[in-house]
Amino acid sequence: MRLAGRLILDGSSIPQSGWVEVAGDRIARVEPGSCPATPDLGGDDCIICPGFIDAHVHLPQVDSIGVDGLELLEWLAQAIYPAESKWAEPRHAEQAAARAYRRMLRAGTLGYAGYLSSHLAGVTAVIRAAHAMPLRAVVGQSLMDREAPDLLLGQPEARLVRSARGRLVTSLNPRFAVSCSEAMLRRTGERLAAGFPDSPKQREPEDPSGNLFLQTHLAETKAECARVRELFPEDPHYTGVYDRFGLLTPRTLLAHGIHLSDEEWSLIASRGSVVVHCPGANTFLESGLFNLRAAREHGVRVALGSDVAAGPDFAMPRVARAMIEAAKLRRMTIDAEALVPTPGEAFDLITRGNADSLGWRDMGRIEVGASADLLVLRSTIEPDRHFFGRLIHGWEETWIVDRLVAGRPMVA
Repeated sequence: MRLAGRLILDGSSIPQSGWVEVAGDRIARVEPGSCPATPDLGGDDCIICPGFIDAHVHLPQVDSIGVDGLELLEWLAQAIYPAESKWAEPRHAEQAAARAYRRMLRAGTLGYAGYLSSHLAGVTAVIRAAHAMPLRAVVGQSLMDREAPDLLLGQPEARLVRSARGRLVTSLNPRFAVSCSEAMLRRTGERLAAGFPDSPKQREPEDPSGNLFLQTHLAETKAECARVRELFPEDPHYTGVYDRFGLLTPRTLLAHGIHLSDEEWSLIASRGSVVVHCPGANTFLESGLFNLRAAREHGVRVALGSDVAAGPDFAMPRVARAMIEAAKLRRMTIDAEALVPTPGEAFDLITRGNADSLGWRDMGRIEVGASADLLVLRSTIEPDRHFFGRLIHGWEETWIVDRLVAGRPMVA
């Protein structure tokens, strides 16, 4: 299969005409200039783009976008936990999982790191959705044993084995310190260190050790941080709670990280963990403005997530725009030295940057040998120095005319 158009190779260079040949699920050739034969997809008026990657999303919250006017802990109790409880019912879980997958595919998101509900039915539903639409994913059940409805607590953990052609793998997802007892955090740390021994060990080609990802939330709101201090008074700070139980590793994804001290930033950097910036959610719940400059100065890796449903949009280009806007707002209001990403940098983050944070060195890029997870766009954006600004700030999902998932055309 051949795709032709202007190729987006990275966020620092203006797209140029070229063509891509796909063999099986891989990119076999990337060539400049005109395609030697009529392409199967694309054309002179098209753009060939890597698929987008979302580093933090909650699939059980697909129907909860827009529940506004609440602070995080109230929002969870009044809106989100009731919605997630419905995933205990298999039919509801299957329908909702299919909706979430369609929404991501329609938005051009071809890979994600996410949370499931606490229920076996929810896990089964996502596996089935992934067979129909094999988006690449790192997913795990939400682990909680306190401060949540009984239906979400202490659920038997499903054995989420490698499935959907090997593109769906397991993570351990203790929701956040507020909803996890010391016993749960300790057990999670032990399982993480042992490679999740009570499930079949997951082995990725780029990770021969078989180490697992861990996803959790960190320092999203001041009220949450205060509650963590009450629950874990012996720890020096919120980040220290996770570190005490061995949860900070190079494959740990920490969502939000808004209210962090310099000591916490340094600790995260020393452990090699990733902080996932969720700008749409941070604004929606009025949680605060992420300090991208602090992350950069401390050498902390940063990824970008939609955080649906606190984040109101599955479309990662619009999440990238929200990141730029939040950084500008921070610079205008509380930090004149705030770091503001360029649109090209934002584009790189939602493609190869997020892919690298998830260990997918073969995704989020148009290169020979990379996974053929590609989008074909039809847009009138001029290929000039403002190309990425127009793409990020003016993004429309209707530009996507074709989606290739592991080399297979998929209809949203």
